[in-house]
Amino acid sequence: MGRGDIYVQPGAKDPVLSPGTVLSIAAAHTGRATTVTEVDESGGEARAYLLDGGVVIKTQRPHRLRPRTSLAKEARLLQHLAGPLEGLVPELLGYGRTAAPEGDVEYLVISRMPGRAARHTRVTGAERRELLRQAGRLLARLHAVPLAPLLTEDGLFPADQDGTALRSRLEARLADVLDVIAERAGRWTLPVPPEDAAVRALELLPAEFTPVVLHSNPGPTHVFCATDGTLTGVIDFGDSFVSHPALDLRAWPDPADRLALVAGYLDGAAPDADFEAAWTAAMIWADMAALADRPGLAEAAAADLALRLAG
Repeated sequence: MGRGDIYVQPGAKDPVLSPGTVLSIAAAHTGRATTVTEVDESGGEARAYLLDGGVVIKTQRPHRLRPRTSLAKEARLLQHLAGPLEGLVPELLGYGRTAAPEGDVEYLVISRMPGRAARHTRVTGAERRELLRQAGRLLARLHAVPLAPLLTEDGLFPADQDGTALRSRLEARLADVLDVIAERAGRWTLPVPPEDAAVRALELLPAEFTPVVLHSNPGPTHVFCATDGTLTGVIDFGDSFVSHPALDLRAWPDPADRLALVAGYLDGAAPDADFEAAWTAAMIWADMAALADRPGLAEAAAADLALRLAG
């Protein structure tokens, strides 16, 4: 959760759906599920009901409902990505609302992604670097999908269309990080004040850019892989928005992972100056966040941040 998040109904009841309700929802959209095998609440805002037949029913937990997360948005984007990213994103089987004994339920019915989240695997060394390169190439394909069909009048996809909007978004995120750094004395080890680092990131942002659809957090929680590190896909598009592509390339806490990710994303091409500047701003943000929240990565983040600020 970002500090800017607001849960719109924090006191709402949060019932777990009965197997009968879950299977009734599944039956309306697919015939390949007969049993609920697990209830996964590791997503925080979402609850996922895992069924046999490779089916997942995803709901938003009522007391964790927040404006930036939308199952309707995720459904629309998965439908949009069914062709260009087939097999690398969940298959959309259904979306809707139903009146259940537990209350009004908004749901998403999708296929289960093969493999496991990268955060739960022990892929290291060359295999890890290759996984990140594959993830970078996947993000490049995501960012290349036509944007116009998503920018409809209902405003499901928040959009940064220019440098002013991009700066406003990053300024809010950096303010959150600065608050955490201020609360945790000793985490900041650089001679440059953290406020100056944040200002430098904002100064780097381009005045104009071509917006793309972003996953929002394509990091180790949402990138899936096989046991050998082979990428199987990416999940959880409920926080998607439209902005500069560099913002999707900062989601891995370790700077080395981010470097491998952008190498795959660029795939040998030289970035233009504006992309390089925005990427540097995103790296500054990510390094500051790692210094604030991840003591195990503090040394690596500080070293990378020093390089970004000196460039």
